[in-house]
Amino acid sequence: MIFVNGELSVDKISLDSGFFFGRGVFETILVKEKPIFLREHIQRLNSGLNTVNVNKKITAEEIYTAAKKLNCKNCVLKIMVSEKNTIITKREMAYKQSDYDEGFALGLSEVRRNAHSNLTYVKSFNYIENIIEREKIVNKGYNEALFLNTEGFISEGAVSNIFFVQNGIIFTPKIKCGLLPGIVRDFIIQNSLALGFEIQEGEFTLSELMEAEGVFITNSIMGIMKVRKIGNKDFNESAVVSEIKRHYDRYVENYKE
Repeated sequence: MIFVNGELSVDKISLDSGFFFGRGVFETILVKEKPIFLREHIQRLNSGLNTVNVNKKITAEEIYTAAKKLNCKNCVLKIMVSEKNTIITKREMAYKQSDYDEGFALGLSEVRRNAHSNLTYVKSFNYIENIIEREKIVNKGYNEALFLNTEGFISEGAVSNIFFVQNGIIFTPKIKCGLLPGIVRDFIIQNSLALGFEIQEGEFTLSELMEAEGVFITNSIMGIMKVRKIGNKDFNESAVVSEIKRHYDRYVENYKE
C-alpha cells in the first residue's frame, strides 16, 4: 500500500516527465515516533524540485498525514515527487544491529563523480548509477561503494557521506567535491563543538583516507556506521567514531522537532 497524490492506492500514478525523463526528486526519512529531521528533508526536497524545474512544494503537513495513514512508526518513509505525482511509501529498516557491531566494508567504484553537474547535488530520480555501482561492489563482498571525483579526490558513497579521523580531527570532503549534502553530514558538522571535536572540510586523496585512524559513513537511515575496511585495508576501532555515534543515537532517541 502506498500514498499517491493524497490517497491510499495500490499502483495508480500518472505518467509524466518523471517517468519518461527522470525529472523528479526523492527523500528517505527515518521515522521513530515521528519523522526525524523532517524540516531539513523537506527543505532539501523542495530545493531539488526547484533545480529540476518542477513547480511544486511539499509541506510538513503532507508528510505527517501520509505517515499517519501508512501507520509508519519505527520505519522508513520514502517520498518521490514529480510533476503530476507525489508518492509516499514505507518500508522496514534494512540495517541490523550486527551491521553496527561489525562495521561496513567499502569498495572503490571505477566511476568518478562529476563535481560540475548540478544533478550531482540533487537526490533525483536519476539514481541508477548509484544503484548499479553499489550492486557491483556488494557482489564483490563489500557493503558500500566509494566514489572519487574526476579530480581524484574522495567524494562520497553510493548512499552515504564519508568522514575520517586523524590526530583527533574529523575530516570530510567539501560539498564541491561532488557529493550530496547529507542531512546527518550537516548535523555532525553543525554539532562539532558540542561533540568536542574539530571538523575540517576539504579536498582529500584516497591515500590520506587510507592512513586514517578511523572512518565512518552516514546517511539519514543508517545514522553513523563505522567502517572496518576499505578495499584490502582494515581499520581499527576509533574512540572518536564511537563517541560520535553515541551522541547521534541519543539525539535521535530524544528527538524533538
